[in-house]
Amino acid sequence: MKKTALLLIIACASLSGALRAQSPTDLEGILSQISPDSVYATVQDLQNFGSRFAVCDGNTSDGNRDVAVYIIQRLGNYGITAEIDSFFKQGISPFGGMLVNQWFYNVKGVLAASNPIDDSLVLVGAHLDAIAFYNNSYASVVTAPGADDNASGIAVMLELARICHENNLQFRRDIHFMAFDMEEIGLYGSSHDAQKRNAAGEKIALMMNNDMVSYQPDDNWRLLLRWYDNAVDVLNRATSICEQYTNLTPLTLPDSENIERAKRGDSYSYYYYGFRATYASEYTFSTSYHTDHDVSDSCNYPYLAEVARYNMAMLTAYADPTSGVGLEERPAVATTYVYPNPTCGKTTIQFQLEQDSPVSVSVLDIRGCAVLRCDNSIQPAGISHLELDLSDLPAGLYLCQIRTEKGVETLKVLKQ
Repeated sequence: MKKTALLLIIACASLSGALRAQSPTDLEGILSQISPDSVYATVQDLQNFGSRFAVCDGNTSDGNRDVAVYIIQRLGNYGITAEIDSFFKQGISPFGGMLVNQWFYNVKGVLAASNPIDDSLVLVGAHLDAIAFYNNSYASVVTAPGADDNASGIAVMLELARICHENNLQFRRDIHFMAFDMEEIGLYGSSHDAQKRNAAGEKIALMMNNDMVSYQPDDNWRLLLRWYDNAVDVLNRATSICEQYTNLTPLTLPDSENIERAKRGDSYSYYYYGFRATYASEYTFSTSYHTDHDVSDSCNYPYLAEVARYNMAMLTAYADPTSGVGLEERPAVATTYVYPNPTCGKTTIQFQLEQDSPVSVSVLDIRGCAVLRCDNSIQPAGISHLELDLSDLPAGLYLCQIRTEKGVETLKVLKQ
């Protein structure tokens, strides 16, 4: 059973037109092939490197080159042409204050489009390096297994490559599989790649970043979707896809908190250069973050497989497969507006339905807790109006969530 999502999203956008109106049967079958055992094997392989700390010391002369070679071999097993994109950095890292004077190693794999729809690409990325605290400082001599941070993200990327290969999927946009080095001390790997792509005039339909996506200690399976202001429509589409095709509850953060956290991942490098991006991470933050306890036994692999299913469905949406696999079209409620807004008490939601449908409305506080609910009632096709009385609620920002059988929309309302 799909879990109910509390979607704390900042704007409304229609999903119609972009989703391909084809039977989802094939996609559901493909998503069912994503395997907890498979993603576990990748996490364990990466942990077995002992440490993936990017900066060389007396014991490591080549940094993460061996890790990059491993990822290239894995991509090659899935028929994807891959190569190392090395880059040199020298100086003091702004994060951790470490002396840097060496080569670092991104991995770039390309699955070429068949009958391209345009000249844009979809990029699936994750960072391959890891780091651990030791005596209150970063140190490469300490074991940095990095199972959750971020072998889990690499596992998602490689699982998508495996699924594409084993199902002989062909897409109408190139798919680039990217593994970034040196994320932990300044997003250097992704910045290097994004800068090159910007200089070359490349077009990216979407950059999908996965970072720390395997820690889930209880049954409340939530996925945090961090967003960027040039891709609010992507956020809306991602939440709908996550609800429709996974057992994850998609959540977002309030604006101010999201802005700061969204800067901490490789997707920010692409946003910085004007590309559209999305950033998935676990909602319950790992207790082993940046320690030598971040090991494979602390990860939840059925949860990680669900994250991979979300990514595969997003890839299907944005890379436009030619093989007849498509997302089921589920148009969202066409919401017009809420008025008056701000309000001192009563406010009215105006929205439009394509057909008669049961409609439920919930008012959520900024934490995502429901503070007011309206019972399901059948609303007719066309424009409808629902009045809400917020008189008994404290002043502040609230989210009005409108749910039908075919979609969810959320609007902000300010109670004065």
